Amino acid sequence: MPEIPYSSNYKHTRVFKKKSSKSYSKPEHAKLYYSRRWKRLRQMFIRYNPLCKDCKDSDIIKEGQVVDHIKPVSEDLDGFYVWKNLQTLCRTCHAKKTAKEVNKRIKERKNNNNI
Repeated sequence: MPEIPYSSNYKHTRVFKKKSSKSYSKPEHAKLYYSRRWKRLRQMFIRYNPLCKDCKDSDIIKEGQVVDHIKPVSEDLDGFYVWKNLQTLCRTCHAKKTAKEVNKRIKERKNNNNI
């Protein structure tokens, strides 16, 4: 029978859960993105719209990896599963769009706080 190695400091060994690289502003958004319905819709949408919309508008052909909401979920939760509210973007274009939206929200908050 094989010997099990003994470690006197076993209590210091911890198992950490892998943190998701995605962060959501609200927990209800996370539930929607992990739902079976969203995963199926996303898969189907990419199948029918495989190219990045922003790149295609600039006459560049690039594969889209992200299904993005045209009107942000933070503004319109009812449009989450609406096909017309979706677009396929590459990771670069999605990062640019997200940065613009975040900066817009920050400016709006500052303006609201100054009033």
